Amino acid sequence: MLLGGNETTKKIDSFAINELKIPSIVLMENAAISFVKHIDENEDNFLIICGKGNNGGDGYAIARQLFSKGKKVKIFCISDENMSNDCFVNYEICKNSGIEIFYNLEELEKLFVECDVVIEGIFGTGLNSEIRGVYKDVILKINENCKKKKVYSIDIPSGINGDTGDIMGISVNADVTISFVTYKKGFLNPVAKKYLGEVIVENIGLNEGNIIQLVNEYYLTGEMIKSFHVERDENSHKGDFGKVLIYAGSSGFYGAGNLVTKSCVRSGTGLTTLITDKNNFSLNVFVPEAMSFPINFENIEESFEKLENEILNSDVIAIGPGIGKKQKSLEILKKLISIEKNKKGNKIRLVLDADALNLLSENQELFEKIQNRSILTPHIIEFSRLTGFSSNEILENRFQKAVDFAKKYKIVLLLKGKNTIVTDGEQLFVNSTGNSHMANGGMGDCLTGIIASFAGQKYDLLHSALIGAYLHGFIGDKLLKEQYVVNATHIIEGISGGMKEIFGR
Repeated sequence: MLLGGNETTKKIDSFAINELKIPSIVLMENAAISFVKHIDENEDNFLIICGKGNNGGDGYAIARQLFSKGKKVKIFCISDENMSNDCFVNYEICKNSGIEIFYNLEELEKLFVECDVVIEGIFGTGLNSEIRGVYKDVILKINENCKKKKVYSIDIPSGINGDTGDIMGISVNADVTISFVTYKKGFLNPVAKKYLGEVIVENIGLNEGNIIQLVNEYYLTGEMIKSFHVERDENSHKGDFGKVLIYAGSSGFYGAGNLVTKSCVRSGTGLTTLITDKNNFSLNVFVPEAMSFPINFENIEESFEKLENEILNSDVIAIGPGIGKKQKSLEILKKLISIEKNKKGNKIRLVLDADALNLLSENQELFEKIQNRSILTPHIIEFSRLTGFSSNEILENRFQKAVDFAKKYKIVLLLKGKNTIVTDGEQLFVNSTGNSHMANGGMGDCLTGIIASFAGQKYDLLHSALIGAYLHGFIGDKLLKEQYVVNATHIIEGISGGMKEIFGR
């Protein structure tokens, strides 16, 4: 799904009008038709509240569409002065068609009583100043009088800034928001969420192939993830689905290594090996399908010759959860990233998380060793250490900071958090799955294993990160319907079923 802000909307409209030669009034008509198809056929009695810009024009066009279907329609016109051209055209058609139009604010409460459904088109995505005067009064009346009525917003609830999601003093509290062409960036702001209701994104008669070059930001959906799926050849064997080497866990943190390994196995890796302390006896019990590479942490150098052979036999190496920041951890990390290609001549892909990121932030010369073959999966604090920006500076402009970092170091970045960001420095994706009930220990370890598994199964780095993030949250959202707390073990148990549900087979 395309993701956009105010400039994206302007760019798409301009392209459609100037390059595709679609008149703006036709785009407005298409928007109205697309909007109306989401209204329940049993809903019959409508009040449509219109501003004087193109959002109001959409409202008048929707009124016409409903009126033509024999619905009871009344319009409240906030202002008939200085209307946009397309708004004025549809306003005039409504007047000439005999639709009742009301102008007096004192009549509005009576109109609410008489209707069953309210559709509002007061402001569009371009709102960037605080709402005052009659507009504020109208929105207050909508919110006060329509708590038991269904409220639809056209494109965006009036009062929300389409770029930031900030509330410009007051906002309509919608039950359904039917947005056009793009999922608005402002919808990602937690502050805006409670005003949106159900969000539906609709086309306005534009073929996505015609406008895709105008957009490089996307809101991840199940349909997109399914399109990335690589079918398994019936004649495949385990060697075709990747050899993943994992360095995770240490004394006191064996669970981290076990979780990464089990999630990797459950996601479909052909062969999975965990580098672990020779005293870790829990792996065989917790993940019997995996192999172990025991290492003597008292004398790590004695294991390096054999470890080099493991590296050369690997397609993917996942590094970080629970390894700590001691000098020996750094030496093993350096060894693991020192060999760029395996015995087959392919680049060894890397998934770096947790302590690997902390070590990287303190030894930034190592970035040279990982470029063009790595996925980094920091949360905000880890990303702060990597970039030198404060958490607040990152949160103020997450998108650009993420894109700049990925482009600079030639990596794929997965910036964890609510609406996780994934970018390769060219395209940016925002994840639509996941919830706060997943916020507990081991979740990042689980995600690392899933991503490493897909990277081993002939998925490119970007798609591996995207599928991993979406699948991880998808399972968590599904489990939340049945339980209150979702932990990493629950996610791992749901991986195979989640993949089948998303991919279809």
